[in-house]
Amino acid sequence: MIALPTVCDRSAAAALYPEMAESLGVMPLGVDASRVEKIGQAMLQLLVSAAKTEGGIAIHQPSPAFSAALELTGLSHIIMEGAAA
Repeated sequence: MIALPTVCDRSAAAALYPEMAESLGVMPLGVDASRVEKIGQAMLQLLVSAAKTEGGIAIHQPSPAFSAALELTGLSHIIMEGAAA
């Protein structure tokens, strides 16, 4: 499982990319979004890209700020498709 940081800006996305790319496979990659307070375009792009891979991603415990950002951008249906509670 990969835990997203509190602030998911461009530098956080760049730092997380290698770990995420290495962890993707045929099974959904667990992503803990419980600590997210702010999320930017770069991290959203990374999550969309990961969600569209063979195994996809499974978001666990999305914070209110994470959920609000997905609703605002219209990406909820893509990123949360395999969400787990």
